[in-house]
Amino acid sequence: MALSLAVVTLLIGLFGTIISILFILLVERKPKGPERMVEIWRAIRIGSNAYLKRMFVTVLIIAAIIAVIIVGALSFETGITYSSRIAGSFYLGVIFSLAAAYIAMDSATRANVRAAYAARESTASALRIAVLGGAALGLAVISLSLLGLSILYIIFKDPGILAGFGFGASLAALFAQLGGGIYTKSADVGADLVGKVEQRIPEDDPRNPAVIADQVGDNVGDEAGRGADLFESVTAENVGGMIIGLIISILIFHHINENYVIAPLLVRAIGIIGALVGVFVAFKQVKFKDPMDPLRNGLLATTIVVAILMYWLTRYIFGPSGVYLYGAMLIGLVAGIAIAYITEIYTSTRYKYVKFIANSSVSGPALTVMAGISTGMLSTLLPIIVVVIAIIISYVLGSVWASLVNLDPSLGGVYGTTMATMGMLSTAGMILTMDGVGPIVDNAGGIVEMSGEPDEVRERVDPLDALGNTTKALTKGYAMASAAMAALLLFQAYLLEVARYQAHIFDLSTITLAGVKELYNRILHLASQMPLNSPAIIIGALIGGMLPFYFSGQAIKAVTEGAHLMVEEVRRQFREIPGILEGRAKPDYAKAVDIATKTSLKLMIAPGLTITLAPIIVGWLLGWAAVGALVIGATVAAVPLAIVLMWGGASLDNAKKYIEAGNLGGKGTPVHAAAVVGDTFGDPLKDTAGPSLHILVKLLNTLSLVFIPLYLVAVFTL
Repeated sequence: MALSLAVVTLLIGLFGTIISILFILLVERKPKGPERMVEIWRAIRIGSNAYLKRMFVTVLIIAAIIAVIIVGALSFETGITYSSRIAGSFYLGVIFSLAAAYIAMDSATRANVRAAYAARESTASALRIAVLGGAALGLAVISLSLLGLSILYIIFKDPGILAGFGFGASLAALFAQLGGGIYTKSADVGADLVGKVEQRIPEDDPRNPAVIADQVGDNVGDEAGRGADLFESVTAENVGGMIIGLIISILIFHHINENYVIAPLLVRAIGIIGALVGVFVAFKQVKFKDPMDPLRNGLLATTIVVAILMYWLTRYIFGPSGVYLYGAMLIGLVAGIAIAYITEIYTSTRYKYVKFIANSSVSGPALTVMAGISTGMLSTLLPIIVVVIAIIISYVLGSVWASLVNLDPSLGGVYGTTMATMGMLSTAGMILTMDGVGPIVDNAGGIVEMSGEPDEVRERVDPLDALGNTTKALTKGYAMASAAMAALLLFQAYLLEVARYQAHIFDLSTITLAGVKELYNRILHLASQMPLNSPAIIIGALIGGMLPFYFSGQAIKAVTEGAHLMVEEVRRQFREIPGILEGRAKPDYAKAVDIATKTSLKLMIAPGLTITLAPIIVGWLLGWAAVGALVIGATVAAVPLAIVLMWGGASLDNAKKYIEAGNLGGKGTPVHAAAVVGDTFGDPLKDTAGPSLHILVKLLNTLSLVFIPLYLVAVFTL
């Protein structure tokens, strides 16, 4: 029965992938519009494909080297067969993550021009095309994750091997998000500083040489990067949940109950069904006052569907006692929705925080930046409280469930938080759809501007532009909330895998009752091996707490270097190509695209390798406990820092949009100029450093799971 359920999850993953491709084909049937629009669209699509091709080659080469390292580092402890399986799983995770990134970018670059042309008819028509394009992203990401994990589980029947898949997904996502973020913000900042601030020409003006690179950046950063980003989120948490389910089933039944192991995959399959319903609801709503309304309604529909289906799923897997785990899943589901609405409070133009930043711009750019940073810091309160409450309640519910099945309450509590995390991620397909809408409508607005469409068409896409900023901020906050929720889950999975390696249980089919008892005793003993006064623990925690700040500094520095090169190139073209500003000469868009591509690919490597190598070196020197402390320290530092960067940056962006909508004097005023500076400051925070941080957390967790054998033979014992 368990195998048949794994086959079911595989088939649903395949089904979701096919539906995402069908959504792309539906978009393809829509008209692209006049030749001027098509010309701009073609340049954006060619630039996006060129960047992804070069980025993919870079990542695949790095991944091949790491796969060899995995085999060499693990073979001495587990044997060549087991280590090569993990290495193969790792490389497959890289390939699937990059596939999710490509589908995301492909759907967006097909939908943007069609949404722009549909704006001639109405805002609703443009939004509907954007929803289809975004849905291709949402479904592809969760479906490919489900498909890859299902295939590997059916083959190996061991979630420990699947940890390699999670590590591969995280590594590819880090480079995709980081490289795309450096690209998009180098181009965006360069375009704004010279075009809007120095030359006082509009955003997305075709006279700006960096404008095509900026549009390309929306796709490689916000679409491809986010596709790989959320792919690794659902993958890493699924793997952690499967590992915990495996060990818990062994402790309860003295053998493997595979329904417990694949429970996270079954929840993900439910999420695909819920996402389809949500997309249908959002697509069918053609009358609204706020463009966010159809997306909110779609998210609500998804939530209702998954809540109903999760009840029957938990009853089937866990029996009557499963009602407590269902309660934990509902807590996670509610927490995810709460984070979505809290995002709007801090980043939407309808609320006081964005208006506070806009009003501060009256006194100049310094106060704009100060208001934005303060908003980012203040915004940490509510989401952290939501996550803390969700963890407490789900832990208690899991402990009650454990008492009914003769399991240690602490393990049951952790399993409760695992189910809460699964519940939160059950709406990931619809959340990702909302995120995918953002870059599409952003590109559509740029195409409308560059192709010289009438004012009434521009007015129809303007509300969608601000909508895009909010949906992108929502997804980033959602992803970071899931990372915070999963912190206990992934750390417990790490401890359980350490215990399993110490007990030398590599072939799960040969586990005995004596092996179960040894495993249980080692699990109980491990926590005592992490005393807070241990030098290794303090060192690991300090290094972990430092990593998010050092990584963010590297990422923002990379954007600064890239933006500097872009500013100089745009200035050069204005200076050396006569007639650009008068519209008599055409800028060299390709040169700006090439600069952004080369710069981002070069500058993404150092931050990515820093995060990859740090836990390996710490674990090799100081052991598994130091790595555990490093992961905890990094998580505690990364979660609030990411919220500050992402929501602070998004609020600065929307403050500018609020002014451009005609408030406080509107465009071309000193207030608007101050807001543009604030937006420029916030760009690398919200689109490069911030969204990369939760990938950092997951990468550290999945990497730690893979290299446990190396940590068990540490050089020093402190």
